[in-house]
Amino acid sequence: MAEILHHLLHEVVTYAVIGFEWIGVIIIAISGIRGVIELFKKNPDIDLHLSQGMAVALQFMLCAEIVKLITIGDLTDILLVLGIVVLHIAITLLVAYELNHKKHERHERHERHEKKKHEQELQAQQLAAQQLQAEQSKAAESPAE
Repeated sequence: MAEILHHLLHEVVTYAVIGFEWIGVIIIAISGIRGVIELFKKNPDIDLHLSQGMAVALQFMLCAEIVKLITIGDLTDILLVLGIVVLHIAITLLVAYELNHKKHERHERHERHEKKKHEQELQAQQLAAQQLQAEQSKAAESPAE
């Protein structure tokens, strides 16, 4: 009975690992295709979308590596999988850092754009007020002559 359960565990883990890895690959492929489409559209946030896709895909790949830890047989396998997990975590953290940095840059760029737009509106209002004042002063001078 224990052998059957052990064999079943190995089968479930094998299929789970394959499933998680395929999900990661599909997410990377979709992100890449989306990136190419956005490249042709000249979207300035292409790197943000690619980073998000990579971060999600890496999470699934990391999940697959963690599931592999369940069926490890010897110390060599443990060290190999732990090394892979550490690399996945490092890459995930780097991608997450880059993603947060890009979001922050995007937010700052949006704020600068809004501030510039607001300043232009104020300048237009001031110019309109000056023109109205000039017209009023001309109108006041005309009847006096």
